[in-house]
Amino acid sequence: MRISSDAMAIRLRHSSPRVSITTFFRVKYLWVSVRTILLVLLYYSFSIGITFYQKWFIKEFHFPLIVVTCHLVIKFILSWLCRVVSKIFVYTIFSRRARVLLPWNVYIRHLAVTGVASALDIGFSNWSFEFITISLYTMTKSTCIIFILAFSLSFGLEQRRPSLIVVVCLIGVGLFLFTYQSTQFNLEGFLLVLSASALAGLRWTLAQLVMQRKELGTSIKPHMKF
Repeated sequence: MRISSDAMAIRLRHSSPRVSITTFFRVKYLWVSVRTILLVLLYYSFSIGITFYQKWFIKEFHFPLIVVTCHLVIKFILSWLCRVVSKIFVYTIFSRRARVLLPWNVYIRHLAVTGVASALDIGFSNWSFEFITISLYTMTKSTCIIFILAFSLSFGLEQRRPSLIVVVCLIGVGLFLFTYQSTQFNLEGFLLVLSASALAGLRWTLAQLVMQRKELGTSIKPHMKF
């Protein structure tokens, strides 16, 4: 009985680290899952809310490109404020690293296309609200996934896999079935949203390429927005 107790104690002592490591990874996986779900729900809440707000606002204010200009100016100001705060508290006090400063030729060569695509994406999306319903807008804008995949394959960010082709075909068929013989279909608004989806695909693909280039210093989101 003495031997069996000692053997059991040794076994528990050797097995407890494994149990603790397993528990740690389970808790970490659970926390990552919960955090991801909460972030997705938060994103969808803001996305749906701003879609209805833009639809209501464009009906009252028929200047969508001016709205886009104000939107981008506000983003520029907020990004500039974040850079100022980071310069004071992060780069000067804590890390003492140099702040990211890009020359104008880098802005023009690497960031101008992303900025233009972003502006036209938002502008065409807002403009389309004058012609189509929110349901048609949402379904058509979901084709952005198709364009993201197409540009990702073109720029070498994704590998060609049969599953991706099947998903793209299903999205295309679903869009066709939704818009076929729709009583509230408007060709002009539909083309505006489709153009916005194509520009969004180009925008997000280029944004990923730029943010993955560490030498540009744009992996930090406020710098990228600025």
